[in-house]
Amino acid sequence: NIVEWYEYAIYGHLVLSLEKHFFRGSAIGVWLGFGVTFLARPLGGLVLGVIGDRWGRRVAVNISIVGMLIGTVGQGCLPSQNCGIPWLANLGLIVLVILRFIQGLCAAGEIGTISTYLTEVSSKSIISRGISLVYITAMVGFLCAKFMVFILEAGLGESAMAAWGWRLPFIFALLPGVTAVIGRRALPESGMFLEEKANNSKAVDVSVVEKFKQVLTKYWINILVGIGCTGAYGVLCYGVGVWIQSFLASSGLSSGDRMLADLISRIVGIFSTVMFGWAADKYGVFFVLALGTVATMVLSLPLWILIAADPTSFVPVMLGYSIGFGLLQPWCGALTYHFDVELFPTEVRNTGMAFTFNVAFAIFGGAAPVIALESAEASWLGPGIFYVLGGALSFLTMSLAFYLERKGKIQLSSVRRNPYYGPLGYDKGIPPPKVMEDNDSMSDDGISSKGTSQADLASETHKTKANQA
Repeated sequence: NIVEWYEYAIYGHLVLSLEKHFFRGSAIGVWLGFGVTFLARPLGGLVLGVIGDRWGRRVAVNISIVGMLIGTVGQGCLPSQNCGIPWLANLGLIVLVILRFIQGLCAAGEIGTISTYLTEVSSKSIISRGISLVYITAMVGFLCAKFMVFILEAGLGESAMAAWGWRLPFIFALLPGVTAVIGRRALPESGMFLEEKANNSKAVDVSVVEKFKQVLTKYWINILVGIGCTGAYGVLCYGVGVWIQSFLASSGLSSGDRMLADLISRIVGIFSTVMFGWAADKYGVFFVLALGTVATMVLSLPLWILIAADPTSFVPVMLGYSIGFGLLQPWCGALTYHFDVELFPTEVRNTGMAFTFNVAFAIFGGAAPVIALESAEASWLGPGIFYVLGGALSFLTMSLAFYLERKGKIQLSSVRRNPYYGPLGYDKGIPPPKVMEDNDSMSDDGISSKGTSQADLASETHKTKANQA
């Protein structure tokens, strides 16, 4: 996962070089190239999600890493505008966009499949901590990309880096990428998937088209809930993590201070994710994630005011961006993976999670930098209000989802029922029978897929025998 997100992020750290070599100096063009991945992500979530649900999680994670490796190394080998042959230079631009599209497909499949895989192979007592590795390793991958570019710029110098050195970060991905491919080939298949395939093969071995139809028609409420709950993470990830860097640069904060602020933010995110994962395992992912959305609503505007009041001073930027938002992003982000995975049963879990998460990021993440920029031009408080609205969207969606489950319209947890709501209660309640009708397997924590505990089943059996007697 570190390798995959290094490969995904390296483009963003080389936009100036790519702008010159491929897009003829067009800043809009190079960022449109960046945005191509967002267009690809819903499609990638569906395609690789169906592969994971039809042929196994192991197959899907191997396809995602191979595709990402091809897309990354290929970008470093393309002919640029400096080749002196116009048609070849134009071909290089076209292939670059195609490779970015492939990266978007594979990034989408990676998120859905690796989240599903970690959920299914982790012990139920540590699911949130296990799945938080997705967020942690992604942050490490982003840091590796940033440091690779920094080291090459310092070692080669600006002129050499601009001329040919920009290719090296792409090409250097080959060795760790091949190592990752070899390692993933040795991964065992998810036991939960194999059990579902053995016991419910008709649900697993359906056609690709039927799997699409099943997810989009039978679980459309779950998809909408997941999209809404992922909104806060998308806004924080790209409206804060990406856009604020450009805001600080345009405001005059030095490049060294910006890099240090981003480094502190990533480190805070990595270590705090462990804490949030532990809290979700102890008190329930719904409860802890709901607190994160409330914290986003309450703290986002004051944190933005702290940053915007003096964006050229490192201390307020560090406090507001690196520490404040550095805590909010993993609080909403790392737990969103677990929340979305829980929304879907085993036979469609990979497809449902991947499609839901990536549609949300295509909508909220893709639009967040533009909305933040426009809101800043409208009012200096605009971005802070935008972040508050992102948190409010997720909180209201979770509140509605809680209501819908109580009414029997949806089941929010398909892997670990307890803990889920934590201090909110209802963990040991029984969802109405119409919520789940297809499977009645018993989970490790004593809750059937219909939401009925072993104790309740035993009680019903005893009553039936008594009536018969």
